[in-house]
Amino acid sequence: MIRSLLIRDGVTQILEADSIDVGSSAREYDSPIQYRSGFRESTVPIQMVLISYNIGSALPYHMSFFSPQNYSYVEMDHEGFSRIISVTELHSHNTYELCLIRDGSLYQRIEAERHLYPEGSCFLLNRNVMHNEEYDSSFCTVTLSISEEFLKDTIKEEILERGVSGEYWRADTDLRQFLNAELNSSDTGKKSYIDFIPSENSSEAADVFEEIAHSILDPGPGNVFLIKSLLCRLLYLLNRKDLYSTAPVELGTATEGKIFSEIVKAIEKNKGRIGRNELSEALHYSGNYLNRISKKYTGMNLTEYSNAVAMKFAANYLITTNLTINEIADKLSFSNKRYFYEAFEKIYGTTPRKYRIENRIK
Repeated sequence: MIRSLLIRDGVTQILEADSIDVGSSAREYDSPIQYRSGFRESTVPIQMVLISYNIGSALPYHMSFFSPQNYSYVEMDHEGFSRIISVTELHSHNTYELCLIRDGSLYQRIEAERHLYPEGSCFLLNRNVMHNEEYDSSFCTVTLSISEEFLKDTIKEEILERGVSGEYWRADTDLRQFLNAELNSSDTGKKSYIDFIPSENSSEAADVFEEIAHSILDPGPGNVFLIKSLLCRLLYLLNRKDLYSTAPVELGTATEGKIFSEIVKAIEKNKGRIGRNELSEALHYSGNYLNRISKKYTGMNLTEYSNAVAMKFAANYLITTNLTINEIADKLSFSNKRYFYEAFEKIYGTTPRKYRIENRIK
């Protein structure tokens, strides 16, 4: 079941369905975001996205999008969510994405690596970075999606032109250098992002996220200026070395990123059950070259990465279906059941049976 509420320019639409096509075009109803393969295009200058995932709940997935012009809400049961997650892929946005892990922990796949973000941590992605959430643990995130124009207009006097508040913005910080490079550079293809690791005294950023949410949801006179002021405050807090340590990252070439995206798409489409030779034939690159890209972007060779994807599907079947473990192995084309059990335990640290008992809906 997928249930959606959309309020756009004062008009309310409600959608409830259990058999919709969850491909890219079918999801346009639920937010001011246009979905295309590998790309998410926002149609508003700034919006906030809340995602809550509770692995043991009957309705595990909740997502809200809201901007001063629109509000939408989506919730899904396990079956609806399974159909959605089966077609997700690494993607980029036409906006900057500033994400806070509000509760729990999140595994985020960001091009070359799989990151674990604990509660309170943040990351800021530029518009070229390919990424995707993983749903191996419960979490709640809040993300600000900010257009280049809105971001530049917000901080040009504070940071870029060092106006009256310029003395507050240290020039030697990773965030300051990231913003200067992003908004003053002619290199539009660079892939970069920053991780923010919080100290014990950095909870104020979460409060500012909440203030921005209230300002977006309940706009009034001068609201745009208020949102920009709060965004400046949030960036100022992230820029403080006593509150956050930072880890800036620049990634590989755009060509490699595109090839890796095609590798992911092919492996996901085949539920992890595609061999190196088949990948080579499908993508028209040598198996050795594809293997090197997989190793660079995931830390795993093609076989290891394919097995990890297959086990993700196996874990989903364990908690959303009544198939026996052997039937799941057959469904994923594992003729060697012992190999299937060993591969699952290597990824999840427990047997398929224990995983089902611990994570099945109560």
